[in-house]
Amino acid sequence: MSEALKKELIFYGSYHSDAMNKLIHAVCVPLLLWTGMAMLAPVHVTTVTVSNLTVDLTFAYIATLIYILYYIYLCPAVGLITLPILSAMAYGAHGYWNTDCENKMLWLIGIHVVSWIAQFVGHGKFEGRRPALFDSLTQAFLTAPFFVFFEYCFFFGLFQDLHHEVQREIFRNSHRKSD
Repeated sequence: MSEALKKELIFYGSYHSDAMNKLIHAVCVPLLLWTGMAMLAPVHVTTVTVSNLTVDLTFAYIATLIYILYYIYLCPAVGLITLPILSAMAYGAHGYWNTDCENKMLWLIGIHVVSWIAQFVGHGKFEGRRPALFDSLTQAFLTAPFFVFFEYCFFFGLFQDLHHEVQREIFRNSHRKSD
């Protein structure tokens, strides 16, 4: 794993140390990602046919592919863990449009907005600091979902050496600031 990625994990972790804020992010970041995919799913780009397989390529599938490739580039082990999850989310986002539900886009926008609000509340009320998106838009929109995947991996006991190293550095940095 690169030192740059470790620094990004430390940066992310320094904004997400409160358990309630972490829980809010563990729920809301995947919802934001999925609702974003679902909002992009109806936007058709082209149709690709290989042999007998035809795929309607949408902005959601392209965005998902970018996320997956970027995550594999950043950390192959975690990137490969995200591959089936993000693929299933994209597939489900497209399937959402086949459901028998009224006001589909309104539901997506509502869930998206509530998820953003919940994260701001998490940072303000539980974390006591502004969200990282004010310091890094790329981190907020592209790598934040990746870091939530890392949090899930840490929760399930994966990459514990890395988790401890990141936590130690966050602790050191927080004490340097308070001195």
